[in-house]
Amino acid sequence: MTGFGLLSFLGTLAMVVATDVNSSNTECHSPFTEVAGRCLHIEVATTGSWHNMRKLCQDLGGDLVNLSDLQFYGDLILYIKSLHLPNVHLWIGATDEAMEGIWMWTDGTPVRMGTPYWANYKDNVQMPAGGENQNCAMLDINMHYYFNDYGCSSPDISPICEKYHEKL
Repeated sequence: MTGFGLLSFLGTLAMVVATDVNSSNTECHSPFTEVAGRCLHIEVATTGSWHNMRKLCQDLGGDLVNLSDLQFYGDLILYIKSLHLPNVHLWIGATDEAMEGIWMWTDGTPVRMGTPYWANYKDNVQMPAGGENQNCAMLDINMHYYFNDYGCSSPDISPICEKYHEKL
């Protein structure tokens, strides 16, 4: 196989993988959409604090998304990019409000720290680096949707809600 043929094959394979993000036996009901076997709703029309957006997700029967699974995190980024969203930051279900520096998902499981989840900032400082003033996590559009810590009361961030899926 020539170099061009191999590149063409790999490009085709990448397209198949990217388009296969929504194929499973999970049934999601509106407003949720199936993404890699999980039911998600990205609410770009509504923004608010981490706590208000968590309540919005809970009112829909879910919670802010848990991204502890690296494969799912990658699938979610492909899905977000396929939507061609406006430049929005997105709240996820991680916080260290209970104990500074101990990041937990809303289900009480620990958040994996460092690479490949958390963004790098100026002078190669890896997030989270906001200290006591930044206790909620978001996917930061300015950092290619890597995790970033942010002030929980920030009113201008949209949520990614996850409903606990229903198998067919």
